[in-house]
Amino acid sequence: MKFPGVSAWHRWCLSVRVAGANRFEDLLSWQRMHELNIEVWKATEHGPVARDFDFRNEIRDAADSAERNIAEGFGRFNPPVFANVLDFSRASALETKSLLKKGLVVGYFKTDEVTRLDGLADRGLQAVAKFQRYLRSPEAKRNAARRYRRKWTPKNKNASNETNVSNASNEPNASNEPNVPNAPND
Repeated sequence: MKFPGVSAWHRWCLSVRVAGANRFEDLLSWQRMHELNIEVWKATEHGPVARDFDFRNEIRDAADSAERNIAEGFGRFNPPVFANVLDFSRASALETKSLLKKGLVVGYFKTDEVTRLDGLADRGLQAVAKFQRYLRSPEAKRNAARRYRRKWTPKNKNASNETNVSNASNEPNASNEPNVPNAPND
């Protein structure tokens, strides 16, 4: 995509629709972590790793958490908070990489499979790191302020501006005395 007069960094942000993402699925970082999550799930469906329930669930949860935290951060609608939530996503992706290496050592995975999955994790980590740099930039804060700024709306012409509006009950026989207890069957 061509964006004349825009820096390389902001061209990248625009090309992945960071500034205008309407859904977390539009984010490149989520797409990368989703791909890692699915591939880890597939890699742990068969073979000896499928019988080690604790290890299988741990690596699946780590990969899934890397993806889920991006979606959670997107829902926060605040760039600095989103950037902080992405720290958890990064940590989960690194945990996944560590578990892949352990799985290789104990014989659950083959070298080529670990290399492929490790590469997916690296791609996800790179996308998250670039996204965090954007979210922590003044540009992201300006974009968020512009996007979520409240629009001015005129006051309702029918609304009363009177300060002494009666809050009295519409019940004609209701007591106006504050210290008179109400009868239980009224």
